[in-house]
Formats: sequence, structure tokens, C-alpha cells
Amino acid sequence: MKKMNRKAAVMAIAVLMGGGSVLSFQSTAAAAQETAMGSDAVRQAIAQLVSQGVLHGAGEGHMQEERHVTNAEAVKMIVLALGLKPSQEAAAQPSEPWYTAYVNTAAAHKLLEDSSKFLPNQPADPSELAAMIAKALQRDVKSVQYWMKGLQIGQEKHISRGDTARLLVAAEKAVRSEHAQIVSVKALNKIAFEVTFDRPLTLADEALAAAQANFIFEPGIKLVNQPRLKTGSFATYIVPVQTMQPDHEYTLTYKGQQTFRVASSGEMIQLKSTRQVTNDTFEVDSFRADGVIDYGYVISAYAGGRGANAAVLEEDNTLQGQVMQIIPSLAARQATLTPEGGQPLTVNYVGFTQSTDGRQEPKFRLPAGTALQPGVKYTVTSDWFELENNTFVAEQIEPLQIASVSQTDERIVAVTLSADPGDELFAYRSIELKGSDGTVLTAQYRVQTRKGDTGVFDIQNDGRLASGVTYEVVPVGTWATADSVKLTAK
Repeated sequence: MKKMNRKAAVMAIAVLMGGGSVLSFQSTAAAAQETAMGSDAVRQAIAQLVSQGVLHGAGEGHMQEERHVTNAEAVKMIVLALGLKPSQEAAAQPSEPWYTAYVNTAAAHKLLEDSSKFLPNQPADPSELAAMIAKALQRDVKSVQYWMKGLQIGQEKHISRGDTARLLVAAEKAVRSEHAQIVSVKALNKIAFEVTFDRPLTLADEALAAAQANFIFEPGIKLVNQPRLKTGSFATYIVPVQTMQPDHEYTLTYKGQQTFRVASSGEMIQLKSTRQVTNDTFEVDSFRADGVIDYGYVISAYAGGRGANAAVLEEDNTLQGQVMQIIPSLAARQATLTPEGGQPLTVNYVGFTQSTDGRQEPKFRLPAGTALQPGVKYTVTSDWFELENNTFVAEQIEPLQIASVSQTDERIVAVTLSADPGDELFAYRSIELKGSDGTVLTAQYRVQTRKGDTGVFDIQNDGRLASGVTYEVVPVGTWATADSVKLTAK
């Protein structure tokens, strides 16, 4: 949201919520004893929020910026500074406390877990404040925590009014806008650009179809997946594209309004080695210690689910002082597999396998109906990555074994293996359910649902399990075996 839009939202919420809608920080002589550096940063933040109508100044004196901000004050500042639109139910009745309308707005935007347990006069907890700001921005908490660390705030049990103002001024840079403008573009490697905007895109503009329409690279390369915000950045995106031509200059036109010329990159993704994982699938790996990191660990969208494996790169894409090469989305990527003495095969990346279980090991699968031949040496090559060790000798690997299948509902089943495969080996696999009534249903694995040895499979083509019918489970293809595995539908 641009500043004018945010101001309009502030004025609208002020009208809706009535009197007392501007947070006032009163003067105090004690604040004059602050250090010059801290005082200047706080004053600048407060001055900006005052100019936007978020705060109400008190003449030219100092404010009580060192006092702990309360939950009520923090919610009000977030609602106004980040331009959250009030619902019609947000307005407080004259008999209700001054903060009620702001709490109602925060609850409507799902910033509060349970507004009935809201403690307005308690000092705000920095971690809870970060979570609310993240939800208001439709971002990850790790990014907000990173901004707090950079501002050297949030280390204590409570947070001051002045530091809250500084944090919100920083957070305003991350308010999404349909009018976002590109600031800079550069090629990261042969299959990705890094594009920085003055504001983050709306979620609608980040969606793949919209992004493919909005980002036009000439000549002839397209986005292969949606642009992803980097964790910790305000508005910098990793944009995955088809393989660039070497020594080339591309023209990027964004939304038909902005045009940039950017040099291609000849930088290949540096991978370590390759190995067979099933009779029709192999993987390649890379390591963070070698200066290669998968985008899954550094983008805002995935930060919440990556735990300790999630990372924040600095602006120059360094991590703890080491320059990192970023592997972007591998959607629609291919590689070449050549058997010794034979003809090369084009193999496809297996979706959602590039960074699982804390490892960077994207998988590639042979065309349907083909398999690796035991004893044959294979060489893996590509026009977008290089392998330090690019060969493996195929072995006969026992297929996965289905131990049981249970019903979740009439359209979903859970498939349990005899052992935890330790990776996304279920990916894009299917089973058939042959009913005692003569019907045959097909169920496909729902990517990224594996919990240990069990994965979720969705019945396809609007099929449904019929109550009382017993189904025999048969794997589609040779990826698994099932020895008399049956399911009687409820």
C-alpha cells in the first residue's frame, strides 16, 4: 500500500472509531537524558508516524518513548501504521474502552489468537508483537525478528514505545502494494533473477499466472514458478526462469510500464554428487558448507516450516560471511542421463523434492516405463548445473513395501510403508483401489504430506470410497509392492 493509501486508511479508521483514535505520548523531562543516537532514531520514527496520523505529538518536548508499550497501544499502532482496514463490526460503542475498535480490527485480520483473552494494559511481549506484525504484513515471523535484531530491539522481556515506533516504521516498507515498482534487477545464475521492488507485491501479483503475465523477458524466456520473497528482505524476490542464453542481454518489462535491460548469467549451479534412490529415480546433492543453498531455506513463504534449517541471507547474499549460490525453484527443470555406451535420456525433476528433511537433494525420474539397469554406469549432465562427481553405477533396489492403508474419509486414504523412506519417495506415485463391487479407484500421493512412514493419497477423478466395500490395494507401476493389503471402507 502506498503512503497516500495508508494515510487514507488511517483517516478512515479514525472516523469509524471515533474519539481517542490517536495515540498520544506525553512529554517528560526525563527523556532528555537519552543517548543522542538512540534519541535521534526514535524521534525520527515518531515524527514519521505523527505525520501519518498514527501518533499524536506533544509540542516540541520529548515523549515517554522509554515507557513499555502496552498491548492496547501496540495493537493500535499496528492497525494504523500498517493500514489495516476496519470491518463494520470494528467500531466500539461509546461505553466501551478506547482500544476496543482496534482490537476488533486486529481480530478480524487474525492478528490475535483469542481477543477474549486480550490483556490491554499488560506490557507487550516482543515475540507476540513480532507475530502480529508478520500477520498484518502477510509475512513470516522470522523476517520481523530479523528486522528487530537489526534495530537492536526485542532482546528484553518488554519493548518500549519508541522501539515499537522504530519497528513499525521499518515494517511499513513491507506493506504490500499493487502499485509496487521495480528498483533493480540482476541475474543470480543461469536460471534465476533477483528483483527488488520498492514495496512487496500483493499475493495476487505473486501468483504464478499473474507473475508470468507481468514479468516479460525478451527474447524468449519465461518464469517457471512464482517469484518468492527472500526472508528478512522488505521487497526482494527470487524469480526462477527458463535457462538463460550465455553472453546475452534481456529486456524485462514489468506490467507493461517499467523496462529494464539486464545481462544474463553464465553461472551454473554447483552440485556435489549423484546417486540412485529407486529403480527409476536418482538424486543430486549440494551443501550449505560449500556455499550453495536451496531457495526453500531462504524464502519467506517457507520460513515457518523449516525450523533451524531456515536462514536469512544478507543483502549481498552472504550467510555468516560466505557468499551463497541460491538454487531457485526447480519446477519444470530437466537433466540428461546417459548410460555408458547408450543414448542419452531426458529426465524430469520430481516436484517438491529439492529440499526435504533438511537436505538439498533434488530428485529426477526416468520416463514412465523405463528403469535403471543394474551394473550400468550412468552420467548426469545439464545445461544449468555442474556436478563435481557426475556418475553412478545402478543397482537393483528393492521397491518400497506398503504395509497398510487406512481411510481418512471417503476421498482420502493414508498409505503406510513397512519402513520410513526418509525422503519424498512417495512423490507423484499412485495406487489403485480395486473394490469388491467391481469398481476401481486411483489415488495419488499429496506432495509434502509424508509423516515418517505414512503419506496422504487423494482419490482422483471425483471418486469416493463406498461404505462396506472391501478394496485391494495395488501400486501403479513398480515403485512399491503390496502383499494382500486391503481396506474396508466405513
